[in-house]
Amino acid sequence: MLGQIAAIAVVLAVLAALYAVLQYFWPSIRGQRLYRPGFWTDLAYWLLSPIINRGFVQIVTVAALVPVALAVGVALPDLKNGWGPVATLPLWVQAAAIFVLGDFIGYWVHRYTHRGWWWRVHAIHHSSAQLDWLAAARVHPFNDALGALAHAVPLVAMGFAPIAVASVLPVFTLYAVTLHANLSWDYGPLRAIIASPRFHRWHHTSAEEGRDRNFAGLFPVWDILFGTYYMPKGVQPQVFGVGERVPPGLIGQLAYPFRAAS
Repeated sequence: MLGQIAAIAVVLAVLAALYAVLQYFWPSIRGQRLYRPGFWTDLAYWLLSPIINRGFVQIVTVAALVPVALAVGVALPDLKNGWGPVATLPLWVQAAAIFVLGDFIGYWVHRYTHRGWWWRVHAIHHSSAQLDWLAAARVHPFNDALGALAHAVPLVAMGFAPIAVASVLPVFTLYAVTLHANLSWDYGPLRAIIASPRFHRWHHTSAEEGRDRNFAGLFPVWDILFGTYYMPKGVQPQVFGVGERVPPGLIGQLAYPFRAAS
């Protein structure tokens, strides 16, 4: 465990240096510091989530894939190679398809977490009042588990090899970190094709105009098609957070979805 924490610390140092440079030259909100309210909470998520969340998510995902294996008539260990016509495709083709299908699934799962009890789970991720790359890791284990299940179960049921599904996860993860960074990028003429930091920061704004908008993680086309796209030209979101009283610390946030609403 100590070795894993040390590796995470190295990754954090590299990311901190990288985004310090990027945010210095292309800030969305000029003058915002890395050390700000919520810094220690977000740092705790970065250090502990890969250990806590990953184990929990793996257990839940494997358990959910058992009925999938039974339904398609493939032994659970053999699912790792995929099954049916999809499994005959080269892994790079499978990975490309997973990017599109996975983002489509992610769009609807994301919208779902903005409703009912799941919003109490997802509100933790939105609770950062000063948004930057470090806040990207502020995700409740239940939120992680729902996303993993919603992606893994249907994609594996379609026949995609789990190794192909797993191969795209690091890309999604690193890109999600960039989307939360304090960057003004909108990618110009590609703003409606590829999700940018400004696109996603509008999703996190606490202002009424941007709430429940921009759910896609990679391709804004889903928001355009389903009426949730919001990208005013030349304007950067300025306020973030939620109206609920989400606890500021890690333990309080982990317990928050299970407390009686006040």
